Order: sequence, then structure tokens, then C-alpha cells
Amino acid sequence: MTTAPRPTAAIRLKLGDWIEWEDERHQVIGFLDTGVRLRSQGGSFQVIVTAELLADPTFSTADAADAPDVPTRDNELTLSPGALLDGLPDAEIERVTEMEAHLLEATTGYRSLAAQAEGAAAPRPEYDPDLPLRQRMAAKAKELGMTDRRLWDVLGAWRAEGLWALVDKRKHKPSNPLAGVDARIIEAILDQHTAEIDDSTGSLDRFHRRVQNRLDAKHGEKSVQLPSRATFHRYTQLLLKGRHTFGASTTRRTTAQQPDRLFGHLVAHRPGEVVLMDSTPLDIRAWDPAADTTHRVELTVALDLATRSLLSWRITPESTNALDVGLLLIDAMTPEPMRPGWADRLRYDMARIPLPRKLDYHQRLAAGAARPVVFPETLIIDHGKQFDSDVVHRACTRLGINLQLGRKGKPTDKPHVEAVFGTINEQFSKHVAGYKGNNVVQRGKNVEEAARWSIPDLEDFFAEYVVSVYQRRHHDGLVMPGFPDLRLSPNEAYALSVARSGYVACPTDPALYYELLPIQWRTIQPYGIEYQYLTYDADILYRYRKSTSPYPGGKWPIRVDPRNVLHAYFQDPADGTWHVLRWTHAGDDQVPFTDVTLREAIRLVTVRGSNPDNQDEVAATLRELQNRTDAPESWTTTDRRRRARDAERARTVARDQHRAAQTAQETSHLAAIPPLKAVPDPDEDGDNKPVSRRFDLGDLTTLPVWSPGNDTQEG
Repeated sequence: MTTAPRPTAAIRLKLGDWIEWEDERHQVIGFLDTGVRLRSQGGSFQVIVTAELLADPTFSTADAADAPDVPTRDNELTLSPGALLDGLPDAEIERVTEMEAHLLEATTGYRSLAAQAEGAAAPRPEYDPDLPLRQRMAAKAKELGMTDRRLWDVLGAWRAEGLWALVDKRKHKPSNPLAGVDARIIEAILDQHTAEIDDSTGSLDRFHRRVQNRLDAKHGEKSVQLPSRATFHRYTQLLLKGRHTFGASTTRRTTAQQPDRLFGHLVAHRPGEVVLMDSTPLDIRAWDPAADTTHRVELTVALDLATRSLLSWRITPESTNALDVGLLLIDAMTPEPMRPGWADRLRYDMARIPLPRKLDYHQRLAAGAARPVVFPETLIIDHGKQFDSDVVHRACTRLGINLQLGRKGKPTDKPHVEAVFGTINEQFSKHVAGYKGNNVVQRGKNVEEAARWSIPDLEDFFAEYVVSVYQRRHHDGLVMPGFPDLRLSPNEAYALSVARSGYVACPTDPALYYELLPIQWRTIQPYGIEYQYLTYDADILYRYRKSTSPYPGGKWPIRVDPRNVLHAYFQDPADGTWHVLRWTHAGDDQVPFTDVTLREAIRLVTVRGSNPDNQDEVAATLRELQNRTDAPESWTTTDRRRRARDAERARTVARDQHRAAQTAQETSHLAAIPPLKAVPDPDEDGDNKPVSRRFDLGDLTTLPVWSPGNDTQEG
């Protein structure tokens, strides 16, 4: 007899594995502290010490392919007897309990264990425990009208299975509605549902045809035939219940994206530990007063997980760009300014948050609104191009924020921010003129006519809603560690967290806004810097003309805000100050424009056969795009969208620059970089050099905007 070679590598056994031992195959069916429970191919059971098994020369592992075929039963159900008893009719339960009382009396002399324990009346003489069990069983069989053998069988079954053994299986047998169904049909139905998750919703007849085609392709034509339409419909209802195969496609895709295992819980214990960021179309039509039309808007928010606080938000036309997302981080670390007309109870110092030490870092907190100021430690975003962008990655690297990406197509990775969007829709969107519903079924007849608020108005309304309603409202799902019974608002949770965990000072670098802007590498020519056929210049460039760049490659980094390419920004390497570069061919009445509008102007110049290098042509085309001579009623949809986008983004650029300048002014004793200035300081030695003045963006007034139909300009 030959023995199998001894294994030389580590061996891992798990339940269900087959092994060779003592010239017979065994299956591992359990583990003890120091032993293994085995079942032989012949059906015998035994337990052997693990060390003895591994040391036995006849032991070896068996390949899965060589494992014996164990007969299995298709579609067999294993049900809990206790659960089945709960579903029985009252009459059957009464009969079963009565039979159990008879068996107890025959075996113990008492009809219940409680009566035996309490020492109730003595048992009936024929069931005296001192009598032989056979005599008592014979008396009970005579009493019940049963044969002795039948009563002994019932007793054995009762001892083995409990009450379920006494149930009449002929009337109350558990049924499997899929018993007898070909397993190949079940597999084909499930596979076809998976294949149609992203398809448009179809009918049962189409599904029936596709399942049959799938069976023919896999098993051969007419090898497996589907049952009748009614039977097939019953099978699909049982197998695909709750999957919305023939319902709304959006619900079907959402259901398919749910995790296939236990939902995890993302927990944060202090403010800023985890911040979630996402965007959604706002169910409101915004009104454009210049064109007297409406357009869609999108809401982007940053949510603090620990306190459920809305840290920052932006409402943008059409869609949010990457720069808006990056600047949301700055907004979260900047106090929310109080608006005119807001009640004093909405001020920051009314939120019962510890203030004295924080005022050293943020002077504006005393005049700010009651919205937490948080430094994000971990930021969770999705794979949208506006989130997973260079701007966001650069901002997180600059601030030391840990950036994590959610899985694609898995909104369940950020369930908290998804729930906030639903709360905003219920508490804010539905109460604003211009609400359009989240689908065409819920949309009113004249939504555009009811819209009357512009994006700046919506931003003011939303800010007031956040400060006065959302942050002060008790959240049922907001539970603080150590205080499970407290019903808290986000502001109360923030105050409690700050008192327990302390406050992390937020960066106050005013140059952060400019560092987030996209970098364009350019050379400094005698006439300035070129970008997209535009030339930018400022007095600061004179000292660096024909000089060698200290950066690799010999070029200079120029920052351009794509929301307003009327200006560019240059950082002086000598002292780190930022300077504004203006387009040389821009007139005093030039309205800010985006990079999209600039590309359209260059395209029109090229189509007309002109040279885009001729900046006079580009300037004239930009004015043509911005100042149509026709009446606004004749504008195309593209013209309206372009004008609304440029106007709104120019407004947000001015706001961001103003906040950066204000931060520089109020934190000058902490900031490492001096306040923003446009040109060098005036010469203090009295030379005949050009005298320039300090330029503070906080003192800028709004640029003049041309209004169609008026001969004058509005500020």
C-alpha cells in the first residue's frame, strides 16, 4: 500500500473541505478547540485531534475536483419550527398544546412542568410516576383512542423535534413556491434582470422573450422551455420582488446600487473630522432679470458629519465647476456674514459656543452668523469631474486635508449628504416661488411665470434658511457620543463638541484664493503676458521683463480664474504679494466674461476669416456677444445662458476676492502675506518713478453692467 506524500507547505482547512485519511475520503464538518470533526464518505462521524491528524502519514488534502459528488436537493427550504408554529391557526395550536399536555402527563404525571414544580395535586392514579412508563403509555393510548405503537412514535418525535412534531403536516405543511422549478430558469431570470438594470423599462412579454433567448443561447435551442405566461409571471414576481424590474428605471438603478452586505456606519466624534461634499440640481427655476427668463441652478454643499452642520454652500447656474468646489473649503473656514435685516438671535455669539479664544483667530466671528466655522480633516467626495479635479486636490494638499473618493455609482457611501438634500427640498425648495418639483409629473403648468428670484436672492434666502432654521432645528438622527437621549440641533451639537474636543484654528491666509486658481505657464514679453490670444499687463511685470524665471522650464506661473478672464494674477517672487493683471484691450465698460465666452468669441473670429491674434477683433466680438443690438426677446437660448452664466460668475468672483481682501485686513497680525496690492508701493525716496497707489480689492465697487433696453449703465 502506498501513502500520499506528506505536504511540505502550510495547510489551511475550512468547513466543507475534503481530505484523505486512512485510505478514505472525509469532509470537515466542524472544529473543536484542539480537534476536527470529520464525516466519512460512507456517512460515519468521528473527532480527531488536529495534531494527530496532520501527523498521520495517511493524511493528505483532496482537490475540489476530486471531491465526491454529494447529492443535493434543489430549492429545499430549511425553516425554523418555532417560526412555523407562530403561523398556525389558533385551533391547531390549541390541539398541539393539548397533545403535549397528554404526553407530559404520561411521562411525568403532571400536565405541565409548572404544575410539577409547584407541587400541585397528586397525579391521577393511572399516571403515577412510580408506575412503569409502558403501563402509563398504555393508559394514555386508551384514553386518546390510539394504539400503543402510534403513541410511542408520537412520543419519540416530540422528544426529537418538540411541538412541531405534533402538528398535522397534511394540513399545515410548509410550501416552497419555487419547488420543482428548473434551476436554469431561475438563473436566467436573475441574470436577465441584472442585464436590464440600465435599460429602459420594458414589459413582461419582452422580458419573457429575452429570458428564453438567454436559455437558448446558453443551453441550446429548445433545450429549456419556459412555462406559460401566467406561471412565468408568478416566478418573476417571487424572484424579483422589490427590484422594480418593470417599474421606474431610476428606482431600479438605485436599488441595484445598494450594498449587498451589512450597511456600515461612518462615525465622526469632533467637528471637521469628516466633511462630505456633493451637489444636486435645485428644484427651483431662477429668474434672470436682464433677459426676463428663467434657468436651472445647482446647489453644492459641504456637510460636517459629526454635527450635521451645513458648513458652506454655493448656488450656481447650470452646473458647478471645480473652482467653486475648491472655494467651498475656504467658505467652510470663513465666518458667514450677517445680512441686513437679520435678527440678532442669528448672530454667532447667540449659538452658545465658547468664544474668547476663538476671537483671537477670527475677528469677524463677533459679527458673523450662527454657523459653525470648521477646519476639515477628511473630505469625502464622489468622482464628478468638478470634485475629482486638480483644484480640489491642490486645495486639500495645501491645507493638509485627507481626501477620499467614494465608489462610483454608490451614493450609499455618502448617505448623510443625500438625506440633507431631501431635507432642503422639503423645508426650503418647496416654499420658494419657482419650485418646479423633482420630475415632470410633479411640475406645475406655469413654473417659469411663477419664478421671480435671481440667484443672488436665492443665495440670501438659502443662507437665512440655514442659519435660522436648519442649524437650529433638532435632528432625530443626530446623536452625540455619551448623550444618546439628547435631541440636539447642529449648533447645539457643535457647541457640545467644541467644549469637549476643543477648537481647531482655521487657516487665515488671504492668498489661499489665488493659490487655488489654475496655473498657466507663460513667458513675460515686453508687451506683457499672453493667454488665449489675450494680452495681460501691469506695472509689476516691468521689473521681470527679459529676466530668467526661477521656476523650472524658464516660464512664469500665471493664475487665471476661469469664471472671469478679464483679469489674471501674478505673485511677485520677491515678497510673495499678489498683483492683478488686466487685459490690455479691455475698455472701462468691459463686462467680466468666462473662459467659455472667450472660446466662443475666438471661434466666431476664426469663422469670419479674421486672425484671433488681433485683439481688437476679439474685443469687438466679445462686445457683440455681450451687448446684442437686438431686443432681449430675440436672444437665442444659448445667448441667454451665456449672459446669465457670465453675470453670475462675475458676481461670485467679486465676492471671493472681497472675502480674501477682508480676511487679509482683519488677520494681518496673523497672516504671513501682506494684503493684496495691484502695483508696487509709491517710491519713498522721491525719485521720478511712476507713482502708484495701494490697491485693495475690499474697496472695489461693482463693475458697470450693461442692461438691455437702457441707455445708461447700472452698477
